[in-house]
Amino acid sequence: MNLKIYNIAKRVSPFTPSSTEGDFISNTSKIFNENKIDVRVFLPRYGYISERKYILREVIRLKEIPVGVGGETCVSSVKSAFIPDSRVQVYFNIYPEFYRDITKQVTSNYLQPKNGNVFNTFLMYCHAALTTLERLYWQPDLILCYNWHTALVPIMMKTVLKDHPWFSKIKVVTVISEDEPFFAFPAEALEHFNVQDPAALSDPAEFLRSALEHSDGIIRLSSKKENKAGALLKSKKINEILLAKKEHNTTFNINTSNNNIEFWGPIAKELYEFLDIL
Repeated sequence: MNLKIYNIAKRVSPFTPSSTEGDFISNTSKIFNENKIDVRVFLPRYGYISERKYILREVIRLKEIPVGVGGETCVSSVKSAFIPDSRVQVYFNIYPEFYRDITKQVTSNYLQPKNGNVFNTFLMYCHAALTTLERLYWQPDLILCYNWHTALVPIMMKTVLKDHPWFSKIKVVTVISEDEPFFAFPAEALEHFNVQDPAALSDPAEFLRSALEHSDGIIRLSSKKENKAGALLKSKKINEILLAKKEHNTTFNINTSNNNIEFWGPIAKELYEFLDIL
């Protein structure tokens, strides 16, 4: 039986500027889809993404979903489209008050965003990505979370949601693009969203350690670009986790300028084999 895979990401090509993360998701997902593997993507609907160009459609059962966090309830909606030249379904999370100020520069720049609202945006995004799953009535076998933006998901899955009937059997994988720095959320933002131990998780090293520790698998995306996550990945505590999860820890070498099937086919095959043994 084929795996069902759910990607929760900040970037997916071609909706966002080309990136290691976005190209990896787009190309492997299209190959999976061609091989009858059910893979879906959750992505913010940034203000610069054209609804007309990509034919975003409303999904009735995904309109006005209440997302309760930190004693507050926000309303999330989702529109659906496909990665071009495929039938890979992408669910665009709509929070106009959050995403409209996140520009192409923010989504393509690996530096920490100066707009403090970005932190609240992606904390809410993590909750919305999981709440949407329940409303979809679609239960994946695996959730793949990318970089610091969604690294809270494995922590949530293995703590507050560990006994939840919908999520308890889902495996979660943390994916790190080595060419991107790994940041953490400010303690005050974590407190606002009722995240446990906000003081510790506001430290990038501790946040990454916790995310990896709570993950069933770890994937590192390496490229020819500068390795900006290297120092954290080599730190003693994190290196111990990587070694302990040796069988569930792998690295892919990505060339973002190469988008042909000859390059991505073997990567997709290796990725599926890795996920299948988790």
